[in-house]
Amino acid sequence: MIPVMRTLSLLLILVVCGCSPKPESVGLTDYVNPLIGTAQATTERILGKNTETYAQVIPVVSMPHGMTGWTPQTRTTEKKCQAPYYYSDSLITGIRGTHWLNGSCVQDYGSMTLMPLSDPGNFRAEDRGIRLDHGSERSSIAEYTLSDEEIGLDLAVSSTERCGVVRITWQKSGIRQLVMEPNSDEGAGSIRIEQRAQRIYLSNPVHRIYQGWGESAGFSGHFVLEFDQPFQLIGTYDNDSLYQQVANHDSMPGLGGIISFDSSIQRVQVRIGTSFTSAEEAVNNLREELSHQSFDQTVTELEAEWERVLQRVEVKGEEQQKESFYTGLYRCFLHPRLMSDASGTYPAFAGFGEVERTEGWNYYGDFSTWDTYRAVHPLHNLLAPEYSKDFVTSLVRKAQAGGWMPIFPCWNSYTAAMIGDHLGSVIADAYVKGIEIPLIDTAYAYLRKNAFESPQKIEEYRNGKGRRALESYLAYGYIPMEDKVPDAFHKQEQVSRTLEYAYDDFCLARIAEGLGYQEDAAELDRRAGNYHHVFDPENGFVRGRHADGSWAEE
Repeated sequence: MIPVMRTLSLLLILVVCGCSPKPESVGLTDYVNPLIGTAQATTERILGKNTETYAQVIPVVSMPHGMTGWTPQTRTTEKKCQAPYYYSDSLITGIRGTHWLNGSCVQDYGSMTLMPLSDPGNFRAEDRGIRLDHGSERSSIAEYTLSDEEIGLDLAVSSTERCGVVRITWQKSGIRQLVMEPNSDEGAGSIRIEQRAQRIYLSNPVHRIYQGWGESAGFSGHFVLEFDQPFQLIGTYDNDSLYQQVANHDSMPGLGGIISFDSSIQRVQVRIGTSFTSAEEAVNNLREELSHQSFDQTVTELEAEWERVLQRVEVKGEEQQKESFYTGLYRCFLHPRLMSDASGTYPAFAGFGEVERTEGWNYYGDFSTWDTYRAVHPLHNLLAPEYSKDFVTSLVRKAQAGGWMPIFPCWNSYTAAMIGDHLGSVIADAYVKGIEIPLIDTAYAYLRKNAFESPQKIEEYRNGKGRRALESYLAYGYIPMEDKVPDAFHKQEQVSRTLEYAYDDFCLARIAEGLGYQEDAAELDRRAGNYHHVFDPENGFVRGRHADGSWAEE
């Protein structure tokens, strides 16, 4: 059956945290189907946009909150709103180390792709694809496999926290060639093939969207590839040319490299270290996590870790309901993503090359607070407070690095894509649930700054720092229709912003109250009632309002 988006049943009974573990004979990971949501929806499209047809999720193999996920690739681009995999596509063009934000309409970034060739010379993605046969495709929480009997090729991929391992098996005689590419839509990136050391390095610089669209994010996705069989260099290539025996290539569109193996070799295992900091840290991550580990061991350990996470919730219901629920729970534990290396190093938030280091905690990025503040983060606070503690610490470190608490911190950068300021909600929910937050006073200071101040420098505001239209909100108690909110990615939306800020003020008041800032708490509680200013009692709806207090005409 084609996997389509399914609605989680409200009839499921959850016993949280205190539940008895499932018997070892029952694997909750067996209920997870990563292909759910990758096909076109059968329900009617609401918004009418092409991407609304899909859940924008991919069958990613990853540790919970892992640094890099691994997925089959049917789309080569890192273009906004285009996921790396769609069930309806016909060809697989690679196994991809991805940083795609599952369920989003953003972009992949800092990614790379690996693919064996069935025909020498056909190294470009549009020529090298193999048939995506869903009958030969197996997607589980710990491993993705695909077979092509016609050409005699088997692909499999699994993952650790910061690394991936790909197994390639050739069932027939013939060529043994492999291509690898940094997937830069900007014509950037680099590849370095070291045949003597039997190692390949790739890097893919990250670029921002929303505020600062197209600008450098100040860091790259770094990959180092090691093989359990010796390889020979064929060359490197770009969109236009193949460069025989050239081992280094960079800053060209369609960049990639080709290596070959002896025709007697039937199986190759590729171990891939990843890092957002440097190639050296990618090597170190590989040494720490995959130094002597086989592919099967990686699959077993990954499945065991997911089983440990899924066992925190017991569900009673039909088998299909359990499949829907545990697949949804698996996706809840993919983001935010780990960004610090095994050594603790990570790229400073909006740091443009600066490197910082953790001490006994993990640094996370990609806080998609578009809607995750409503349910995903509160769920973590109940099920996995050990993650939530590091999430909040990471957010505070971002604020300290850039001077403002971010609004929608993706690509390790500021953006103002949100119409609210919901990290206050994320942190407040953790705080009122009793999760230890080492820097709670610092967190409050930056959240308060967002709620009461605007940047004095217009370039900082346009860069995504501070609440949009805060001056109007403070002056009127709502954002009037005259304020078009020009310095935002989503402009206008005055009523929605008013409602969101009122909610955020309520959340911040709870932190202020708990920390003993009673005057702040009283003021924020007063502002939490600002939703009244856009509520029209005559028709029972919220609606736009002008600066003079009159209602906007419908």
